[in-house]
Amino acid sequence: MLPINSTVGLGQRALLHTRVPPRGTCSRIISLRLHRRSRVPSSVYGDKLSQCQYLSKSTRGIATTTTPSADVISDHEFLLFRDLLTRASPKPRIEHGSRHVVPSNRSLGAPEIPAAASSIDELVEREHFPNPFQKALKALQQRDTRRLLLYLKQIVSLSDVELRELVATIPRTTFTEFLRSLDPLCVARDVDPTGPALITVGVYQVLNMQSAIDDWGVRKIYSQLLQRMLVLAGALKDSGQALQIEEYICLLRCAGAASDPAGAKLLWDDLRQSQASDWRHSEAFTEFISARFLTRPLYTSHDKARRMVTPRNLHRSRLLLSRHRVYRLDRLRFDTRRRKLNFGLIKDQDYAEDLMRMLRKKLPPSRLIFIIKEDGYRINESLLCALMVAYGRVGSLRYIGSRILNDYFGIRMERLTYNKTPDIKTGKSEIENIPYRIRPTIRLMQAVVETYGSNGEIAVAFQLVDHISKTYHIKIPLSIWQDLLEWTYIMSCPPTSTAWKLAGMHSKIPSSSAVELIWNTMTSAPYHVQPSFDQYNIMIRSLLGRRQFRATLPLMRQAVHLYDAKCREYEEAVLGYVETLRDGVYISEAITTYERARFAKARMHHDIQTWCRQFLSNVRSFDPANTLSTTAVPDFVGEFRPFIMNPARYRTATGYVSLFDPGRENTSVKAFGAWVHMAVPMKHRRTWIYQGVKAKRFGGLSSNSLAGNAPVSKLDLVSMLTSTSRAVRQPRPAKKQARSDGSVSKSSETAAERSYDDDDDYF
Repeated sequence: MLPINSTVGLGQRALLHTRVPPRGTCSRIISLRLHRRSRVPSSVYGDKLSQCQYLSKSTRGIATTTTPSADVISDHEFLLFRDLLTRASPKPRIEHGSRHVVPSNRSLGAPEIPAAASSIDELVEREHFPNPFQKALKALQQRDTRRLLLYLKQIVSLSDVELRELVATIPRTTFTEFLRSLDPLCVARDVDPTGPALITVGVYQVLNMQSAIDDWGVRKIYSQLLQRMLVLAGALKDSGQALQIEEYICLLRCAGAASDPAGAKLLWDDLRQSQASDWRHSEAFTEFISARFLTRPLYTSHDKARRMVTPRNLHRSRLLLSRHRVYRLDRLRFDTRRRKLNFGLIKDQDYAEDLMRMLRKKLPPSRLIFIIKEDGYRINESLLCALMVAYGRVGSLRYIGSRILNDYFGIRMERLTYNKTPDIKTGKSEIENIPYRIRPTIRLMQAVVETYGSNGEIAVAFQLVDHISKTYHIKIPLSIWQDLLEWTYIMSCPPTSTAWKLAGMHSKIPSSSAVELIWNTMTSAPYHVQPSFDQYNIMIRSLLGRRQFRATLPLMRQAVHLYDAKCREYEEAVLGYVETLRDGVYISEAITTYERARFAKARMHHDIQTWCRQFLSNVRSFDPANTLSTTAVPDFVGEFRPFIMNPARYRTATGYVSLFDPGRENTSVKAFGAWVHMAVPMKHRRTWIYQGVKAKRFGGLSSNSLAGNAPVSKLDLVSMLTSTSRAVRQPRPAKKQARSDGSVSKSSETAAERSYDDDDDYF
């Protein structure tokens, strides 16, 4: 056997030259000896491998994007083998007080062992609790975004020194790929259970979505993602490295998804000061425009009511309103603020100011053109569409038509008259074609609908989409029809229509039949689009607002069939999720499928319940002989019984009728939490004052809500299949009751439902 010092000096290659293994050597080490594989590549042998093909040696032991081979000797096995050799001829120990320290052999060529793993027991403990970056990089290999988010939470919880050391030891390309895998667009596609759904204040309260939505109506997953990504970026800069252009793009998207335009501006300023600013990267500039002006629907939580242009924001920027009109518009904004809670407000303001108030000035978009001309960015369709939406935020529609649509896309709108109802039957095109520099695509359609729809120009948006579709033979996707229907419905309903009336701009308000006109065009030739549940929702709400009950019932029946299909999909998702848990396998796809089916089912049930409530509240017949309240309404209650609130209440000619079903749960909405206090700026004569608003939070107690995030192990399969709520019901301690003989007994009948509501979400 070789001497001990020679064995340690040769590192693991001593295994290849040892003829007889020491007594007690495990069988795996003997088999690895026969394979004659070295542990790490060495520059002595001239094998220069890629950083993604071996274990990166550092003081923290960070793994790269590939998994080590099964033949590679781990640190645990090497230390075990070295201890076995050391026991044959023990080394002298140096006394340090009451502690024994073994001299280091790194100078003799031994592999570098982390200081935190100086013994076998510590290394075994490290293998049981491996570094979060090792897990994250393994999840990166598997393209598991959900696991990446879980490990990202563990990574940023490390101390600053540890995190800086970890970031410094990771290969630069691996770190970039790690950030790109956590792009908000990837998170929205793979992890976000809500998807592109609109979550209003009513949905937020009735479905108990406090664990997924923050106080400002933004998904918590994106707010937390921005904070943690900034921590990683800060650790990278502290380690002496600079962010690359791809990493800045990802950070800009994170700021946009968190609805933080101010943060996007700070990131852009940092980009221009860094070395990466020398590159004229059009994609980075496009992402800055998108995050700064919230051009993507994800950046405003898919809420069109937050990003629409209001006449109050146009005052003193595009037009001048009288003092009386401004006062009435401010009073309307004050009255509607109570019902919206903090949704759509700026987070870092002490007073209640809408997020879109930051974007109402025309000077910031004008600077964009100056930057493009000065820095020489390459103009493409993505950049132009982002510019269109940015200019649409301040109402610069004429500039969009003359400088963008006319100069680049070959669409001349000089003969197009604004603010008129679209006429589909005539087929006369008032838009002229000229040679284009960039061929229009679906992306331009989306930008057109977003730009003109948010400004109340529904007719112009419809005509432009129809013109692009017929001229360039592009099929209008279902998402475009959804946007047209939603913008038309928003502009035709209070309080938006009330605001346009108070401003004297009646041409911005679509007619009451505009939603039905777009619906008929969408479902008839030549489009023949099959509506989804979202389109049914808008159409039914529009008909109920116009009290067209006979036209509403067939559409409601079709929508209920779609809900039944979603219920079957939810049952399959629950069974698949429970099966994976029973097998002891963690599959992110099964969890995401279950969470999305759970949210979709609860949301659809809430929408149908809202239709039924509007139907019963709008039915008013003061004629006792009218069969509407005596026959039609009871038949409606019997047909849509599972979706009507218990008790059901409606009005007749002689009074109110209340029907209670003891076989169903009693749906109720109760107040919870603290009051929401806001200071709304109001103009009193010639001075600004802050007027206080106080609103109460509410929550629905129902099995069809999303209350609670209790583990599945605490729920049985039947309750998961029949309910979307994951709240654990636990009885309160029994109250003491005094008997007639003076003794005290415990009452076992009094119990209450307490929901296990985990405020901290999964990530």
